Amino acid sequence: MGRLYSVLAGILFLLAAPVLAGPAPDAREIASGLAALGPRADPAARGRAVSFLLDALRRAGLAGVRAVPAGGGGGFVNVEGVVPGAGPEEIVLSAHYDSVPGSPGAGDDGSGCGVALAAAADLRRTPLRHTVRVVLFDGEEAGSRGSEAWLRDQLREGGAGATDHILAGLNLEMLGWGGSAGPVIHIFPARTLRGSGRSGDRLMPPGWLVHAVQRSGDAVNWPYAVADDRHSLLAQLVLRSADVRLGADSDVFLRRGIPAVTLSDSSLLDLDPAYHRPADVAARLDAHRLERWTEAVSAAVRRLDALAARPLFEDQYLDVLGRVWLRRDLIWTGFLLWALLVLRGRPGRWRGASAEERQRQMRTFLPGFLFRVLLMLAIFLAPVFAVLLWPSALLSLAPPRALGWRAVWIVLGCLPLFILLGALAFASSQGLVIASHGFQGGAAAGVLIPAALVTFSLSVGRARR
Repeated sequence: MGRLYSVLAGILFLLAAPVLAGPAPDAREIASGLAALGPRADPAARGRAVSFLLDALRRAGLAGVRAVPAGGGGGFVNVEGVVPGAGPEEIVLSAHYDSVPGSPGAGDDGSGCGVALAAAADLRRTPLRHTVRVVLFDGEEAGSRGSEAWLRDQLREGGAGATDHILAGLNLEMLGWGGSAGPVIHIFPARTLRGSGRSGDRLMPPGWLVHAVQRSGDAVNWPYAVADDRHSLLAQLVLRSADVRLGADSDVFLRRGIPAVTLSDSSLLDLDPAYHRPADVAARLDAHRLERWTEAVSAAVRRLDALAARPLFEDQYLDVLGRVWLRRDLIWTGFLLWALLVLRGRPGRWRGASAEERQRQMRTFLPGFLFRVLLMLAIFLAPVFAVLLWPSALLSLAPPRALGWRAVWIVLGCLPLFILLGALAFASSQGLVIASHGFQGGAAAGVLIPAALVTFSLSVGRARR
C-alpha cells in the first residue's frame, strides 16, 4: 500500500506541477522577453537576462534550475535545468541568450532559447529514458566562451570520461523568421582537440544523428535540409572541403567527440537578413513557425531518447534526396557503377590483329582502363568526394562518336568538380570559409579526383569511332 501511495503522490505532483509553476512559457514569449531587455553583451544586461531565464525555466517545470558562472574570465554565466529521465544518460538541448552589441537578438538567439524551453515543457508530459538537460549558454557571440567553459567544467569535475554520458547535443539557433526557406540541419566541421585520438582532424556530426533528426522531422511533417535548403549536396561538399568562419555552440561539443548538430532556419547562403542587426526584433518572428519548431524539437528529442546508447560515429556520409548515405552505401553504389564500366570497357579482339592495329587499340583502351583504376581507388579511399566522378562514369558508358559531342561529354563529366571549385571560391570571397588543410578525404580526394577526370577526358577523346 505504501508503494501505491507513493506512485499516486508522484502522479498528483506531476499533474499539479504546471499549476504550481504557473503557465508554461511559449517560444515567442521567451524570445520577446529577451529582446525587450535589449542587447545582452554587458554585465548589467546579462544579469537581467539570467533572472528572466531562471524564472522561465522554473515556469517550464524543469528541475535543478541554476545559474552557473563560466570560468576563464569575461563574467559569462550559463543557465540550465533538467527534465529528469529514468537513467543517467543525457541529451543536451541548448541555445545561447547573449547577443551582439546593438542588436536585441530576438532571432539570434532568443528564438532558440524560447523553443528549447517550450520543448522541454512539452517533454515533461511523457516519461523519458534519458535526462534532457537544457543549457542556455552565454558568450556564444564572443567565440562560444560559455559552452567551452561548461564542457571544461564537466571534464574537470568528472575526469576524461565525464562527457561519455551525453548521448547527443541539439543546438537551436535563429529560428522562426518568416522569410526562411525551410529548416536546416547544420553539419559544421570542427577540428578535434589535442589528446582526442584524432587531433587536428576535421570531424562532422555523425550520420546517425543527422538521420535521426531527419526522420523525426518527417514524423511531424517538418522536412529538414542538410547544410543548405536550396543547394544541399553542394553545400555539404563545400563544408567537407574547407573550414567555416561561422559556427555555433555545437562545434564545441563536436571537438570533444560528442555528437551534436545545430538546427536553424538560416543557412550559409540563406541567412536571416536581420542577423546581427538592430532589426532583429520580436515582431518579425512568426509565432506559428515557432510552435512548429517546438513540435519538431520535441519529436527529435523523443527519437533520440529511444536509443540505448550512441551508435557508431561515422562522419563520412552524404544526404541526398532526404536520405543519409553512409560510407558503405556510397562505396556499394560506386562499386556497382564501376562494375558496369568494367563490362562496358573490355578490350577488343586483338588476336590476329597487326602490330599497328594493336597499338591503336591500346591507345584507345589505356585511358579508359586508367580511369576505372582511379575511380575504384577514389570509391574506397574517398567515397564522399568520389560522387564527383559518378557523372563522368555514367557518361563513359556511352561515349559519343561525333567529335563535337565528345567535347560536350568531357565538359559535362568535369562539371561537378568545376562547380565545387567555383562554390569554394565564391564562399571564400564572401568570407564564409577559409582555406583548410585539404579535403576531408585527404590526399586521396585532392589527387585522385582530378587525375581520374584527366583520364576520363582522354578516354572520351580517343573513343573508337
